[in-house]
Amino acid sequence: MIITVVMLIVGLGIGTGIGYVAMPAKVSITTQYVEKKPMAGYEIKYGLIASSTTGLEQTKPFIESILNPDFGNYLKLLGYDTTFKIFLDNANEAAATHLEKVQAFRAQGILVFEGGSWSSFASAALPYCNQNDMLMWSSSSTSPLLRIANDNLYRMCPDDTVQAPAIAEMLWSWGVKAVVVIQRGDAWADGIFNILNVEYPKKGGVILERIRYAAEATEFSSYLQTAETKAKDAVATYGKDHVGIELIAFDTDAVTVISQEKDYPTIYSLKWFGSDGTTMSSRLCNEVPEQVDHVSQYSTLAAPAGSPKYTALYDRYYPLLKLPFGYYTACEYDILQVVLNSILQAQSYDPKDIIPLQMDIATNTFGCSGWCKLNEAGDRAAGNYDIWGYKNIGGTVQTVKFGLYDGVSGKVSWDLAALGYTPPGP
Repeated sequence: MIITVVMLIVGLGIGTGIGYVAMPAKVSITTQYVEKKPMAGYEIKYGLIASSTTGLEQTKPFIESILNPDFGNYLKLLGYDTTFKIFLDNANEAAATHLEKVQAFRAQGILVFEGGSWSSFASAALPYCNQNDMLMWSSSSTSPLLRIANDNLYRMCPDDTVQAPAIAEMLWSWGVKAVVVIQRGDAWADGIFNILNVEYPKKGGVILERIRYAAEATEFSSYLQTAETKAKDAVATYGKDHVGIELIAFDTDAVTVISQEKDYPTIYSLKWFGSDGTTMSSRLCNEVPEQVDHVSQYSTLAAPAGSPKYTALYDRYYPLLKLPFGYYTACEYDILQVVLNSILQAQSYDPKDIIPLQMDIATNTFGCSGWCKLNEAGDRAAGNYDIWGYKNIGGTVQTVKFGLYDGVSGKVSWDLAALGYTPPGP
């Protein structure tokens, strides 16, 4: 490492009888060579908490084949004798377990981590992170209730004040005039519903019923019977093409809901819609392929900006997992880029040093998910939403992109070629 020291020697005045004449200043430049490089021999510890066993299984190869090689090489290219290690753990679908993993991270000296993938996880862990100077990034928490300035949670995805209007327009543009909402009973789903309940009626839509199931529910027959009764009356009033089901759930719940829905003929005959929790799910493709293909399950997901960087990572990720490189996975990559650059710029791993850098570094980062600009609450600025669904192609049910919600115009354009027909329309 080279350190340059600049010494300014100010000239002294020389008496002349009528005052002093200043002699010119002299500048002395000395270069000193030191052996130790910044953060030499240091191991950067980075935690990552998967939401579920399925998430863990998908994240592990992503870490081993993409994150570790990419960011390890990045440090080498910068000339750092510094390594980083990703510590992977599993919340097992429980907020209390997620908090325990966060506490265990701190005991191991892991103060910076990506977790809170479900908003309930982030909400439960945030007070602990604030009190113990830990930095938590989330790639997929979207609850508006966590839109808090000056806390220790940053989110690389937009919150649902953007997604809910996209869902409302998706429903209306398809031609759904009346909808039954089936939703998970937690802060995340409540946040979507509360905004949808305002935005959808503005367009002329009617929310026939809000069916809120317990987050720990594993049996849904009573909820589906309520939906069946409401939908049957609505079909008689509006017509089958203009009634829909909006399922605000995670795929862990949706697998069971969709497996049971076939026993209720009215709702099984309708198109189903959703949110980011039901997009690009390998579980839906593998465990309930016939049912999810039948109802389509059109769902919104924040859209990555098209760029060579995204395409290059997509081409590496898809052969690895046989899944599309989704927006939230792209966000995981970009979070690590922002965090690592923050640590290197601060020359410190202490969250008190790197948290003040998050906003500026993210805003100056164009990642594989697009421009990483954050809003005043430390959440991703608004953008577009893709509409994903499920379709049998060549005997295999796959995730397919069927449309796009434009965040500027507020309108949805459907891909008629992918659909194979034209939606009923308003």
